[in-house]
Amino acid sequence: MAIIASAHREAPSLDQIQDIYIDESSQTKNRYLLLGGIIIPKLAVDAATKRLQAARLPELPHGEMKWGKVSKAKLAAYTRFVDCFFDAQEFATCQFHSLVVDTHELDHDLYNEGSKEIGFNKEIYQLATKIAKFYRTGVFHLYPDFRETNQKPDDLRNILNHGRHKNRDGRDWPFRRCQFRDSSTVQMLQLVDIMLGAVAYGKNEHYKKPNPSPPKLELARHIMRRAGIKDLTVDTARMGKFTVWHRILRKRVGVPRD
Repeated sequence: MAIIASAHREAPSLDQIQDIYIDESSQTKNRYLLLGGIIIPKLAVDAATKRLQAARLPELPHGEMKWGKVSKAKLAAYTRFVDCFFDAQEFATCQFHSLVVDTHELDHDLYNEGSKEIGFNKEIYQLATKIAKFYRTGVFHLYPDFRETNQKPDDLRNILNHGRHKNRDGRDWPFRRCQFRDSSTVQMLQLVDIMLGAVAYGKNEHYKKPNPSPPKLELARHIMRRAGIKDLTVDTARMGKFTVWHRILRKRVGVPRD
């Protein structure tokens, strides 16, 4: 896919780069598929990661934190972990954006060449493009959580840049990097997983199932309260510290427009 760009592309300075960490939740056996992403200045990542590591102590000095592991014994550490996002100075310019897709409206055979992976990449495209539209300066390093797929990260990067060029973004190649990261070693992805898990818990109404987990319910309510969200059936404001966006699927072949 050809993209019109300058012959010489200068490397951005560190203060121009925004890191975007993306994870997904509820891909199987649930009506709503959710994707979430944190955007944070690259220069803030190291300090923010150290703050997250400190918040884990003393209960959870090691191991991956994720929504599926929330328990009564770990609840206090998980609460401190997510509160870093809302309270810590290291996260002052950091935002969380999430996308909700009604899987009852998906038709991979008709619109995604029969491939769920192509469909999933389209949702990453939508979320990353939304973020790019609101951050009009600087460039992006995109880090989706690692997954087994035949879709190449560089192809997604090219499609994202083509979309920005088509929509007259004005930046030359704003998505400079797209690379998988392993959530077991990247605490920013663990934070995305937990906050997105709370949204998915409410959106897919897991609290209505038999014997719901009290710690997960308590943490989900805590995160929604901190985010100022009272109703998960409607969109939040388009921009803000913590947003939820229900995507209306467009019935056409190819990469959806932003």
